[in-house]
Amino acid sequence: MTVVYSEEAIATLFEISDFIDSVNTPGAGERWVAKLAGRIESYALSNVTFALCKHEYLAWLNLSCINFNDWIVAFSIDDDVFVVYKVIRGNLLA
Repeated sequence: MTVVYSEEAIATLFEISDFIDSVNTPGAGERWVAKLAGRIESYALSNVTFALCKHEYLAWLNLSCINFNDWIVAFSIDDDVFVVYKVIRGNLLA
């Protein structure tokens, strides 16, 4: 299965990476994003269905969610393509 990222998700990942680099050693943000991408790829499996997100708005958008270190990844699977739409800090969904 192919994993693709929306422009919004890519922009968020760059912002997170830049922030992590600003408070840690250079390259820490890139490593964090790589770990997140690996986690996402581990969920991109054929013939698997996921429940909709618990958050009402994300569920209304027909998105499913996975969790990574207090971050929420909202996605859908369309025609064997795993599309990441949003990456959101979990405490911002309250």
